[in-house]
Amino acid sequence: MLEGEDGGSLIRLALLLALSLPAAAQEGLRYRMQMWLRGEAAPLETRFRLVATEGTTSHNRVKKPRMGGWRLEADRSQGTPYSQALLLGRAERLLYLAGPSPQTHAEPIALRFGARSVPVWSLEMPKELHASTVLVEVAPGLLALCDLSARFEQGDLARIELHLESLDGTGSLAPAEAGTVLLSTLRSWAQEARQDPEDGSTVR
Repeated sequence: MLEGEDGGSLIRLALLLALSLPAAAQEGLRYRMQMWLRGEAAPLETRFRLVATEGTTSHNRVKKPRMGGWRLEADRSQGTPYSQALLLGRAERLLYLAGPSPQTHAEPIALRFGARSVPVWSLEMPKELHASTVLVEVAPGLLALCDLSARFEQGDLARIELHLESLDGTGSLAPAEAGTVLLSTLRSWAQEARQDPEDGSTVR
């Protein structure tokens, strides 16, 4: 048992840490994802949180810190059982967490998440795709995917939806090293859409 002034200080410190842990654990962006496989009426579904990870330091003589990344944490109580790994693997290629790029454009509107109002940005889409996206500025100069909707005419994947449900906290978020991976995915989809459906290609 802790007694005396030192013991009381330790107890107060422990209580302070205990109260602060839930808030820290809720940092990140919370998403809902649905994916329809061709021929299936019901989608596979999951909810997950995008959490920023710290960058590593290079082993060169000049030890420059590298950009951080992200980690996706599935809500195991939500969604289609046993499909979280499949969906999170797909989601990692559909996210945007970076500064503005030549394909992004600020829009004169904002979206509200709870008490926060965040600016909206649009993203140019390849003309071959039946898709739309919305980005939001979650911190000064930092854009994140808000909504993605896409339909496919060929391949095993028929439709995919990704929606930002809440901003649990953005204080720890920063541009990720692979933050513009969505752009390369869209280019890949567009290239596959231009191919002959008879060639057996599938949407990745």
